[in-house]
This record gives sequence, C-alpha cells and structure tokens, in this order.
Amino acid sequence: MRRQLTLSLKTFGMLVVLLGLLPLAFTALPDPAVRPGGTLVVWAVLGVAAYPALVVIGRWYVVRAERVEGDTADRAGGDTADRAGGGRR
Repeated sequence: MRRQLTLSLKTFGMLVVLLGLLPLAFTALPDPAVRPGGTLVVWAVLGVAAYPALVVIGRWYVVRAERVEGDTADRAGGDTADRAGGGRR
C-alpha cells in the first residue's frame, strides 16, 4: 500500500511540475498579439511538448503500478488469476 501511495505521489509531482511550468513557458514566449507567429508557438508548446510528456508519464506510471501489483501478488501467495480460478490447470 505504501509503495502504491509513493508511486502515485511521484506521478502527481511530475504532472504538477510539467503543467506548472507551462505558464512560465508562455510568459517567456513572445506575445501573440505583437508577433504574428506567436500563436503558432503557443500551440506548438501545448501540442508538441505537453502531450507527449503526459503520455510518457502515464506509461511510466502504468509500468510501475503493474510491477508493484505483481510484487504484491507474489508476496500474497501467487498470481491473483490463479486464486480466482482463471489460471493454468
């Protein structure tokens, strides 16, 4: 249980940092009203930088969560599918 909580808090922290830095990035970018290509840059940051990072964080979380779940099932006495009757016979 503690490992799951730690993993969740780490993932939440990464998301907060990623999404929290977006306003700072937009502040550093040129004003879209002054520069005609500024709007394109803002959308590029949102579409090209933010979403792939969210996918990577999500994938990292799923892999780690499955590993924690597998370790917990091994310590509990076997695979959960075996106990539910869905394992090998």
